[in-house]
Amino acid sequence: MMKNQNPFFTLITGASTGLGKAFAIECARREMNLILVSLPEENLKTLSNDLSLKYGIQVFFREIDLTERSAVEELGEWVTQNYKVNMLINNAGVGGTCLFEKSTADYLDNIIQLNVRAMTLLTRYLVPAMQKLPQAFILNVSSLAAFSPVPFKTVYPASKAFVHHFTRGLRAELKDSGVKVSVLNPGPIITNSDVKQRIDKQSFYIKLSIMSPERIAQIAIKKLLKGRAVIIPGFMNQFNSLMIRVVPVRFRIFVGANIFKRDFKETPSNESVSNRSERPAWQQSGQEAVTRKVRS
Repeated sequence: MMKNQNPFFTLITGASTGLGKAFAIECARREMNLILVSLPEENLKTLSNDLSLKYGIQVFFREIDLTERSAVEELGEWVTQNYKVNMLINNAGVGGTCLFEKSTADYLDNIIQLNVRAMTLLTRYLVPAMQKLPQAFILNVSSLAAFSPVPFKTVYPASKAFVHHFTRGLRAELKDSGVKVSVLNPGPIITNSDVKQRIDKQSFYIKLSIMSPERIAQIAIKKLLKGRAVIIPGFMNQFNSLMIRVVPVRFRIFVGANIFKRDFKETPSNESVSNRSERPAWQQSGQEAVTRKVRS
């Protein structure tokens, strides 16, 4: 029997691995009921069951591909018709490192549809109901890459800049409501061995900024609940964000080009083209997208 009688739910996209999974665990630890979303075959059912049993909370999950507009609409309708969501964490995202001229249309379109359109539309579906609540929270996961152009990533930092500015604008629109809107701009995150290998090739300075997804999730939820507008976890990342914005853009581009040549791939791999975990050394933020089939 569930000990948690809380009627509200926290919705987390890209929840099966990395930062999304860390968010799910951190929210469960705080006894928040959860709705988890990810791609299929990401072991989301096991994670949901484990969190429910360990923390005595309600956990539902749905598998849907958020790069498809119809899937986002289905998710939005399903959630608004069945649950009271008082916290939305838009964590799903994808990126990679590739020469723009060598990028496939699918590779570029997936980044735009997941990082920009899915996040925007899902937020639009949930905001009206959230405004009716005494208090609600929205956290959108951006990146330090949002503060500067990044050669060999091109579309990815542009999409994260959209997330950052969209969030700041929405926060201003909703300032007189009970909905608090925050943006998270993390630096590099080690989430798996592939990311670790890429970060190991970077400079000592870059390595100083690395944080675990668990620590970032803890900081982000704590500051989200306090109503912080922009959340940059870790002293080095806060310092880096300041330096990025004061250093001339031409120098930033020069430095970025040298950093990401080390992570360079002439053509995107199948993994990069998919909606699965983004794996750039610069930032491991939103993890997975999500599928059509319901399992709860």
